[in-house]
Amino acid sequence: MIAIIANPAAHNFSFEKLIWVKKRLEENKKQVDIFITKKAGDGTEITKKIDGIYDTIAGFGGDGIINEIINAPLKKSALAVLPAGTTNVLAIELFGLPNLKTATESLINGKKEKAYLGKINQRRFILMAGAGFDAESVYHVNPKIKRFSGKLAYILGGIKAFLEEDSECFKLKIDDKEYLVLWAIVSKIKHYAGRFKISKSVDLKEPKFELFFCECKNRKLLLPYCNAALFSGMHNYTNLSFIHKVITNKEITIKGTKIQIDGDYFPQSEAVITVAESIELVR
Repeated sequence: MIAIIANPAAHNFSFEKLIWVKKRLEENKKQVDIFITKKAGDGTEITKKIDGIYDTIAGFGGDGIINEIINAPLKKSALAVLPAGTTNVLAIELFGLPNLKTATESLINGKKEKAYLGKINQRRFILMAGAGFDAESVYHVNPKIKRFSGKLAYILGGIKAFLEEDSECFKLKIDDKEYLVLWAIVSKIKHYAGRFKISKSVDLKEPKFELFFCECKNRKLLLPYCNAALFSGMHNYTNLSFIHKVITNKEITIKGTKIQIDGDYFPQSEAVITVAESIELVR
């Protein structure tokens, strides 16, 4: 049995696509029920009620609906992704591209593997947590622009954050070492903001993170540089003293900055980030 939790507010949502997925699954002898969310947080509440009743719970929408599902938390059912959102980073990580047909075929084949989540305070994430400028950009995303323009909303949010935010350095602690930091990304996956590849090493199947952070120096000079390094993958090859890249399963502490998880703003300024429990993931 498969439950599809669909978010009609997702950027690429359409009922026609949703009906196609249901029909395709039923053609392959899958029993399918659809649940439609009406507001933020509904994905979590629906999952709490149906976890364990269905073999698989699939999120039809963007990475946000996936985050809602895993924060029920998801304990007994497997998780699947049906991409219909803005960037669909999890679908890209699993399938190489955010293709609804490919994701549907994976549900038909039903291959499952263990995937470790991250935890930030009491909330789980499956992609990444970002702090500093990364989160400031997400904070400035206009939901209405995001609904109609998709990725453009994040670009505009980043420009607004760069021009308007008076970013202060924040504290990051790992392995009993404390740093003053301008920007940090704690990632469970190789991709970022779509198809940009920011890591070569981290994998959902393993209980560890890749931590990328830039120490606090001249904001106006370093933010464009760190953007270029991150999006081009250049940070994997440079050896600059103020940029750090660490593979770790240790606790990471962040204090005094804006934070985002899985592409959505996280309304707390202090956080303890740890590796969380594993779930079953369809891929």
